[in-house]
Amino acid sequence: MPAGGETTGVGDTRGTYRGALRTTLRSTAAAYGYTLTIATTAAVLTTVHGKPQTGDLFLFIAGGLIAFAVLEGFLQAFGGAGGEEPDHAFPFAGALNFISVGAGLGATTGIAHAVHSHLAWLLAAMVATATYMLLVAVQVTLISARRR
Repeated sequence: MPAGGETTGVGDTRGTYRGALRTTLRSTAAAYGYTLTIATTAAVLTTVHGKPQTGDLFLFIAGGLIAFAVLEGFLQAFGGAGGEEPDHAFPFAGALNFISVGAGLGATTGIAHAVHSHLAWLLAAMVATATYMLLVAVQVTLISARRR
């Protein structure tokens, strides 16, 4: 054993690797789920409306950004001083994100079939983003409350 009580070896490396993997999964789960939501949103829109024109892509980007801005504006207007931020609220984030990703895809599919204009690109990205973010927040809140 090295000086200072430190240990070295494969066992320590595996423990460090597991910890690093756990941190990576937890810190990227929401972004990965959002990526899946937006990718499937684009796929549904392309399937229903065909290949997007350049303007459609700008509408798509605008829809996602508008949803972020509206949610942030809501927090600023009605959120008070800030609220608690759960720390590492859920260990199986990928499994739980299935609900949020699925709901985003379901909402997007509805919009893609209901809106028969270029506006579908704006609305679908807006609704997919808002649905995903709101449901992830619900999931994190519920699991965090359960852990207390």
